[in-house]
Amino acid sequence: MEFQRNIFIIVKKNKTFRNQVISKVRISNKILKREYKSTMESKNKLTTISIFVFVQAILPIIAIIIYQQSYLLKPELIIAHLFVVFLLNSAITGLGLVFLTRQFIDYKSYTKYLVASLFGILNVILYYTYLFAFSGQHFNSNIFTLEMVLGYLKYLDQLVANFSINPILVYVILLVIPILIFSGILLLTNSIYLLMVSLKKLIQRHHFNSPSKVIKYRIIGFLLFVGFSLGVISAISPKIPYFLFRAKEPIATVFIKNDPFDGKLLKDNNKGIEVRNSYPKNIDFQKKNVIIIVIDALRADHLSLFGYERETTPFLDSLYASGNLRKIDLSFAVVAESYKGINAILRSKIWANLGKNDFSLQHLLKDQGYELNFILSGDHTNFDGLKYSYGDDSDFNTYLDGAITKKYSDPNDDRIIWEGLETISNYNKNPSYFHFHLMSVHNLGLRLNKFKNYTPAANTTFDVENYTNGYDNGVLQADNNIKDIFSSLSEKGYLQNSIVVITGDHGESLGEKGKFGHGRSIYTNQILTPILIYDSENAEYKNTSYASSIDIAPTIVDRLGLPIPQSWEGISLFSDTFDREFTYHQQGTQYAIIHSLEDMRYKLIYDSSTSKKELFELNSDLYETKNLIDSLDTNYINNLIWYMSEFNLDVNKLYK
Repeated sequence: MEFQRNIFIIVKKNKTFRNQVISKVRISNKILKREYKSTMESKNKLTTISIFVFVQAILPIIAIIIYQQSYLLKPELIIAHLFVVFLLNSAITGLGLVFLTRQFIDYKSYTKYLVASLFGILNVILYYTYLFAFSGQHFNSNIFTLEMVLGYLKYLDQLVANFSINPILVYVILLVIPILIFSGILLLTNSIYLLMVSLKKLIQRHHFNSPSKVIKYRIIGFLLFVGFSLGVISAISPKIPYFLFRAKEPIATVFIKNDPFDGKLLKDNNKGIEVRNSYPKNIDFQKKNVIIIVIDALRADHLSLFGYERETTPFLDSLYASGNLRKIDLSFAVVAESYKGINAILRSKIWANLGKNDFSLQHLLKDQGYELNFILSGDHTNFDGLKYSYGDDSDFNTYLDGAITKKYSDPNDDRIIWEGLETISNYNKNPSYFHFHLMSVHNLGLRLNKFKNYTPAANTTFDVENYTNGYDNGVLQADNNIKDIFSSLSEKGYLQNSIVVITGDHGESLGEKGKFGHGRSIYTNQILTPILIYDSENAEYKNTSYASSIDIAPTIVDRLGLPIPQSWEGISLFSDTFDREFTYHQQGTQYAIIHSLEDMRYKLIYDSSTSKKELFELNSDLYETKNLIDSLDTNYINNLIWYMSEFNLDVNKLYK
C-alpha cells in the first residue's frame, strides 16, 4: 500500500509523466477498440461468406438428395444436378473475376452488384427448379417443365380453386419467396465482393509474379476455362445432354425444352417415313369411322365392368350387356406414363424401339382419305409436345386441347370435349378418325361435385382412402363422359358405322407398395389398363384373353381390311392368330417381360439401377406379392433374361 501511494504522489506531482501515462492508455484503448472492431468485422465477414457458400453449395446438395430419396429416383440424378450447379456457379465466378480487372475498377460499385444479381438470379432459378420438380413429382409423377407451368399459369385461379389451396399461399410461393431470395443475395453483395477479391489474391499469389500481367493472364485463364468446358461438352456430345435428360436432371428438365425421348439416341429415325411412303394407297377396304377414347390413368380393376365392387361404370356395363362391347380379359400398357403410353397405342411399338417419326395409325388413316379430329382434355400442346407427335397442324381437320380451349378455365376439364364436338359437322359418308382424351380419372383432372359419390376425397390428401375415393369418383365421371361422347357421335351419324376402342394410357398406384400416382414403376397397378372394343357390327374378335396396348392399332387396321404395317410390333385381336408368347414393358430403370405359358403367366422384372430381379406368376398373383425368383428353374429364368435384349440391354450383366 505504501509503495502504491508513493507512486500516486510521484505521478500527481510530475505533470509531464502523468500526461504521458494518460496518452499511452488512450492510445492503447484505441488500438484495442480498433483490433476489436477489426475482429468483429472479420467474424461478420466470415459469417456472411459462410452463409453465401452454404446457400450456393450446401443447400443444392441437401435439396437434390431429399428429392432423389423422396421419389426413389436414379442416384446419377444427384451427380448430374451438382455438375450443372457447379458449372453455373463457376461461370458467374469467372465473370466476377473479369470485373475485378483494372479495366472495370472504376465501375466497382456497379459490377459488384451485377455479380451479386447474377448469383441472385441463379438462386431464384434453383428455387423454381425445386418447386416444379417436387410439385410435379407429387401431382404428376414427373417434373413440371417451364413450358407446362407457363401453360398452366393462365388457369392458375381455377387450379387453386380445384385443389382448395389458399390463393395467398400460392402467390407467396410463386412470387414473394423468390423476391426475398433475390433480395437476400443482394444483401450479401459486399461479402460476395470480398470473396471474389480473396480468390483474385489467391490466383495472383500462386500464379502471377508480375502485376502487369495480371489482367491479361486472368482474362486468358477465364477464357481458357470456358473454352475447355465447352470443348469437353462438344467432344463428348451428345452424351452430356443424354446423361442430363436420362437422369432427369431438374434444371435441364425444367428450363430446357424437354426431350420426351429422355435424350436417347434414336436409330433409324427416318425409317418410319420410309415405311409410310411405301405403304399401299388406294386400297379397297371397309371405311368405318375409327374412334379411340383414352382415359388418362385408367386401371381396369376399378371398373365395375371388370368386377369391381363399386358401380363405377354403369354405362359401360349396360353397353357390355347389350352385346356390342367386347372386353379383353387382361391387358397391360407397355409403360406407366402418358407420352410413351399414347404413342405406344398409336404407333404400335414398345418404348425401347420407338422413334419420333415412326408410322402411326392416324397417319395411315390420313393417307387413306380419313379426316383427323383430335379433341382432348389436358394440355397436350405443352406436355412434352404431345400434340406434335399426333401430327402437323395441316394434318388435322379439328384439333382442340386444354391449352387452347376458349370456354373453360381449367385445361384438365373434360367438358372441353363438348366444345370440340360442337364444331364437328354431321357425318357426310367421308370416313373420320376421332381421338378423345379424358382427364377425369387423373389426379389433376377436374372432378365435378355431382360425381363425388365416395368421400372423403380431398385432392391434396395422399392417403389410401382419400386417393381411392377420388379416383373412383373420376372413373364414374369418365364413364358418364363416354356415354355423352357416344350420344353426340350417334346424333351426328358417326357411331352407326364405326369401331370404338376405349382404353387407358397407363394405370395408377393407389397406395400399393406405398406409392401414389404413376410413372414410378412397372408393377401391375401402374400398367393394368382396359381394352374395350365397340363394333357397330356383329363381328367376332378372336383374341380377347390377353393383350398389350400396342395391339390396338393393328386390331383396328386389320378390322378395316387394311394390311398391318410390318414395322408395328403388336398383333391383331380381330384375326384368328396365335396368342403371342411375350409382351414387353418398361418404366424408367425398370424392365419387365410377361411370358404366357399354357395356364401360367410369368412376369420377370429387372431394375437396372439396383440390379434387382423379381419374378411373379400373374394368373395367381396379379398384384405381385410373392417373388418366385429363387424358387423357379434357373434355366427358365435365364431364358427369360435372354429376351431382355429387346430393351437394348446387355443381358450378359443380368446373368450375374
